[in-house]
Amino acid sequence: MNKRLDEIKNNIFTNWDIAVNKGGETIAELKQLYEQTGDPECLWLISELLIHKARGGLQEAIIYATEALSLRGDSDALHENFAVALGGYTGEFKNRNHRQLIEYYSIFCRLYPDSFIARKILILNLLDDYRLEEAETEIARAFDDFPDAEEELLIYRGEFYYRSGKPRKAKQVWKEVAETVATARIHYELAEVYAKFGLYKPAERQYKKSFAMEEPPRRIGALISLIHISEIRGDYRAALRYNNKIIEVFKKDYNITSGLELQTFINNKDKYQSLIFE
Repeated sequence: MNKRLDEIKNNIFTNWDIAVNKGGETIAELKQLYEQTGDPECLWLISELLIHKARGGLQEAIIYATEALSLRGDSDALHENFAVALGGYTGEFKNRNHRQLIEYYSIFCRLYPDSFIARKILILNLLDDYRLEEAETEIARAFDDFPDAEEELLIYRGEFYYRSGKPRKAKQVWKEVAETVATARIHYELAEVYAKFGLYKPAERQYKKSFAMEEPPRRIGALISLIHISEIRGDYRAALRYNNKIIEVFKKDYNITSGLELQTFINNKDKYQSLIFE
């Protein structure tokens, strides 16, 4: 790999604040490196920077929309912006269907049938749009094409059953996977599907198992989801506990003690403590 590309990548992932602030310069250099080397990793890093910038823009939009709503709570446009910035929707089919993404991956999967992540994205978005017959077909094909991914595909088959009005059958499939699974990733995938349907107790168990099996540097996705479940339940002591664990992981596993990524969790400590003592 190009040495400069390695340096840029390291700078981005060790200090997002600086990376975003100098995003224009970094993107220009990555474009130049791509012209010189043809390495698609340059384009991937550009997309990472732009996505991070977009997320920062959404956080700003939430702040402004929240303040405006306190002054004009009857504004349809403000409520729509607030919902979109928080990743929600206002109920319109045109705003929430995944037609374009499904169309892209339907073609991509025919051209690159060995890409499991592409097939996974296609299946999950078909399921999310309740295009169940198409999802069932893709799941069946995936069992043939990816025999090593059987456990994960069983989770998606369970989701197909659940969405098809067969929750008991779905839960049986997931239970069997949970009893045989031996990896953090599959525990996480199980937790995700449980949480998706509001089955928070089994989701919590699976998230905990997933995180317990992580090796340093540990990922914090399971802990973030456990915070969300705790907030939904109104259990702010648990939310604070998981939040503090994330701060510990940043310090122990990544040697990060400051910065935009961490600051959110530092700020959360005061929020949860105040909610606990209300």
